[in-house]
Amino acid sequence: MPLKAILRPWFGLLALQPLTALWCYIYGIPYWKNLGIFSIICTIYLMPVYEIYERYYPKSLSIRDTQEDT
Repeated sequence: MPLKAILRPWFGLLALQPLTALWCYIYGIPYWKNLGIFSIICTIYLMPVYEIYERYYPKSLSIRDTQEDT
């Protein structure tokens, strides 16, 4: 599995934590009882998902990643 597929979900997890903590604070949800464990499970789940995406993306779409605006 490429390093990119491993790091991308963890970066997303860290980037979403301020919003998740604010959500829990506003609605009185205990973070670790509900969203904390779920976030970690989702992050681990997304590693192979991103790896599969990275492997098949160039083959599945005809859109180029480097399109110039005219």
